[in-house]
Amino acid sequence: MRSDSGFTRRVDRAERVARLIVHDPRQALEKTWEALHERRDRPAPPVRGEPSPRWEQRLHQLLGASWPCADCAAVEPLWIDIQETLRGSGLQAGRGAYGGWDDADPGLVRAAWCLTAHLRPLRAVETGVARGITSRTILEGLARNGHGRLWSIDLPAPHHPDLKGQVGFVVPDERRGPWTLIEGSSRRELPRLLEQLGSIDLFVHDSLHSERNIRFELERAWPFVRAGGAVLADDVHRNAGFQTWLEQAASAHSVVCLPDDGRALFAVVIKRG
Repeated sequence: MRSDSGFTRRVDRAERVARLIVHDPRQALEKTWEALHERRDRPAPPVRGEPSPRWEQRLHQLLGASWPCADCAAVEPLWIDIQETLRGSGLQAGRGAYGGWDDADPGLVRAAWCLTAHLRPLRAVETGVARGITSRTILEGLARNGHGRLWSIDLPAPHHPDLKGQVGFVVPDERRGPWTLIEGSSRRELPRLLEQLGSIDLFVHDSLHSERNIRFELERAWPFVRAGGAVLADDVHRNAGFQTWLEQAASAHSVVCLPDDGRALFAVVIKRG
């Protein structure tokens, strides 16, 4: 019997794909198609604007909010509570901790918190949930605002059925009232959700970061973002998807942001009024 770990992983993956085909052929086809396109992703061009540790100040300028930001003081205890919730259940947190995918880092959480605090959204839409760190942040902000609702679209990793029970794990019951969690792919669910809502104040892209999927989500969501609203997009450094979209987006002010560990890039785009 072969002991090659790479061979074993390929066999395991093939078995998981076969189970997915039996369970949900359409989803299996979508995943296969995305994987083929992801292999063709173009390298990311230089980002527009220099990413800087001072991105938070720039973000608040774009939002017309004062800096330093008094609202940021509430983020640290929230972050600590999220980390304790994960550790208390024996779950690792951080880069690669969610089946090889990253949990939201503190910088992304601060950006989501300040966008929620200053935009005071009535309707926020998010793609990609994982353990729900960004979802929890937005929901806490909505509770603090006293209004608003979050719709989240997430397709649990089909090759990691053990992760399905972790989706939205850190969102407590008392914050789930204004939260609609939609299970499915953004390609299938996002267009009809946007048509249903008509207008949104905040859109968060944190699902599959292939060039094809980034462009699909941002191109669909941007026309529905109200003037003065925002897009928050994670991992914009991976390929040309974000920059290609941004060059074509009308009425957009953007800031490229460094996470606290400096290992990736995310961006905020504000729609001019």
